[in-house]
Amino acid sequence: MKNIIIMSNDSISIGKTTDSFEDLQILSKKEAEKISKTLEIREGEELRFGFWTSDFPELICEALFRKNVEGNIEFELDFEQTTL
Repeated sequence: MKNIIIMSNDSISIGKTTDSFEDLQILSKKEAEKISKTLEIREGEELRFGFWTSDFPELICEALFRKNVEGNIEFELDFEQTTL
């Protein structure tokens, strides 16, 4: 089955540009864990959206959510796209 990637216009605002990058990574992971418990994703779909700082919009990371073979939602955080 081919994966369907859905680019979401939704973005998550967390932390501030004055926070350390390590703190922003921790906040991103915690927020992604919360989000993964509430998402409805069909098998083969992937949902991708950005995590941004709340004070001045700088990209922290991109999050990719998908359903694994057990039917649970899993996520990956890509910090290579950061604008910080």
